[in-house]
Amino acid sequence: MQQHLTRAEQANLIAGHAVAYATAYLDDRHTAQQLADNADRLFLDLLVINNPETSAFLVPVQLLAVTMMRTARCARDLSQWPSQEDRWQAVMAALVELVIQESRQLKKDGA
Repeated sequence: MQQHLTRAEQANLIAGHAVAYATAYLDDRHTAQQLADNADRLFLDLLVINNPETSAFLVPVQLLAVTMMRTARCARDLSQWPSQEDRWQAVMAALVELVIQESRQLKKDGA
């Protein structure tokens, strides 16, 4: 028996992937290149799933994906901007928390 995920469930799954990708980098389990590759993958996933039902929930995930890309770029160019990586990592960590909170709220709301 095959079950299909609802749009909200798909969005929540993508949110989980975003959190996993970001935390893998923040915990030094992934490189900056892996972070960039994962952000690219997220952008593609977000294009497919974004619709009126999921758009509000996905805004923090979109922000996290953009932050992941910016952090990866700063990490690769540390000779030019050594302090920017720390700032972008702090933003990424805050967005991870926001995505987790939004995901929990989505589950409470019955998605």
